[in-house]
Amino acid sequence: MAAKDRTNAFIDEKEQNGNPREKEALEYIKKHKIVELFDNFTAQMLFTRPSDPRVFLMERLQKLIKSRAVNLDPPAHFDKTNIDSVFGMMDPTKKGFINVEQYKAGMTTLGISEFDHSPPGTQLDKISMDTFGREARKGVAKEAATYYAKPDPRSI
Repeated sequence: MAAKDRTNAFIDEKEQNGNPREKEALEYIKKHKIVELFDNFTAQMLFTRPSDPRVFLMERLQKLIKSRAVNLDPPAHFDKTNIDSVFGMMDPTKKGFINVEQYKAGMTTLGISEFDHSPPGTQLDKISMDTFGREARKGVAKEAATYYAKPDPRSI
């Protein structure tokens, strides 16, 4: 279940059974996409396994702050090298393609919850590296945007 789905299910349950203060806190978490942010950070941290996770998280947050301050697109948590590595792990014999289940697992490994479940190659159960890379880059960018809102220029 994706972070957004877990958060929504938890909030729905609390709205029916929780106290007003819990509801307020959960709405704040939902509004600011806190769970999605930490899901993305956790996915990248587990993939890269930095020696100092605290420094890693601080660096990632500083990149987000900097990109927001100059009104740039958010930095993606995974780059082409990471995406190629995931594909390579699923294609150890270097055939140049993976099957659809591997494709879906790769998207999940990269922390991508929304992606094309039937990309080109699905009919033959052969997803090429180009297709995987293209879909992964789109998904990574989309995931980064789920928790990152550019500031309203009128508020600066």
